[in-house]
Amino acid sequence: MIPFSSANRRAYLRSLATDWPAHAALIFGCALIIVPLAWMVLTATKTHEDVFTQAPWWIPDHPNLVQNIKNVFARIDFGRYFFNSLVVCAAITLLDLVFATLAGYALAKYRFPGKPIIFAIIIATMMVPFIVLVIPQYLIVRDLGWLDSYAGLIVPFAISSFGIFLMRQALAGTPDELIDAARIDGAGEWRILLQIVVPMHTPALISLGILRFLSEWDSLLWPLVATNSATMRTMSLGMAIMQDDRYQTDLPTLMAAATMALAPVVIAYSFLQRYFIKSVAGSGLKS
Repeated sequence: MIPFSSANRRAYLRSLATDWPAHAALIFGCALIIVPLAWMVLTATKTHEDVFTQAPWWIPDHPNLVQNIKNVFARIDFGRYFFNSLVVCAAITLLDLVFATLAGYALAKYRFPGKPIIFAIIIATMMVPFIVLVIPQYLIVRDLGWLDSYAGLIVPFAISSFGIFLMRQALAGTPDELIDAARIDGAGEWRILLQIVVPMHTPALISLGILRFLSEWDSLLWPLVATNSATMRTMSLGMAIMQDDRYQTDLPTLMAAATMALAPVVIAYSFLQRYFIKSVAGSGLKS
């Protein structure tokens, strides 16, 4: 342990005096994120009456979480919706990782006519709001006969311009000398990519996977448009339906469903966050 000398103490106090606005802004930003999550979890442990008669931060002596979870399974087919979301998000994430890696590697390390124009067009598509694409995308999926199916939920999002951009920026940092040395040793292009380049950029791949999985896990508009039957609904769509009560929403049951839906994502992120931070700090997002 480093001794806290008087000089260190003075330096610490000076830093507090000069950096307190930054610390205050960080604390305020953290509160904006944590407070809604804490309210969600606390509400999931209350009864319907407690929500309207007690303070928001009141902790019940006898939590009603188990009964609220039972109410979730009684109200919606939670297991089916959770399974659909898991299948759709996992498939989209895996496909995007494959296509973004291939496209990003080609744009970063190969020379071919029109490469700057192609990359500029890909970047430009990031500026197009999704709401503009909903109707053309719906018509295409309908003509292909993919409405109300996994193909209709997965294929339109199997590749993203952001994924290509992120992987292109990350793969551009691969030394050309390393790739040339592998070619001289007789390695083919696929072997160079899969056994040399991809292992060097695992943090970038994990970051892209986390971002795509979270984005698709929260998706509501496209599942609402592309599905008709209850068996193809996703988790976010199922929770939206729970709010469609005639008189009032059962908040404890809805928050219990939200907590159950959020738990796997939080657990997965807690194990992978160090790769995500490493990628953001050291590769594409700041390039």
